[in-house]
Amino acid sequence: MHSSATLSLSQEQSLEKICKHLLQENNFHNQNELRESLIENGFAGISQSTVSRLLTQLGVIKIPNALGKKIYCLAPETSAIQFDSSIASQIDSIEDNKSMIVIKAKPGSAQLIARLIDFDADKAILGSIAGDDTVLVIPSDVNRIDQCKEVVRSILALN
Repeated sequence: MHSSATLSLSQEQSLEKICKHLLQENNFHNQNELRESLIENGFAGISQSTVSRLLTQLGVIKIPNALGKKIYCLAPETSAIQFDSSIASQIDSIEDNKSMIVIKAKPGSAQLIARLIDFDADKAILGSIAGDDTVLVIPSDVNRIDQCKEVVRSILALN
């Protein structure tokens, strides 16, 4: 039985490893679902507050799944980036005005999209800024906006 107050360094690393694996393999809608799964995996004394701290420590975010229900997801920096239809399903449009690219997305998904773009940045992209449902992508060279737009589409697996 692991108590959140008495976790050794190796137990804490094990908890992080198991939590990452569970997040990659399952859809958790709330912290209690994750806590119950951790209990089933040998962390019987884990509290909800420990789960909350763990999620923050791992950089876990909530994103809408293909059905629009928010689930916990590891941020791109802490897991291998895997694209599937759920990323593409979050994007409504990609437009440009010959100087910047604007991605319209489902509410709550813009920050994940921007992180994916920044994580796998190409020299055609200077950077991105995200709100709740809009991502602004700034090209390195406005004279090559079409190339930048294609790079964005490629990163998001929309080609």
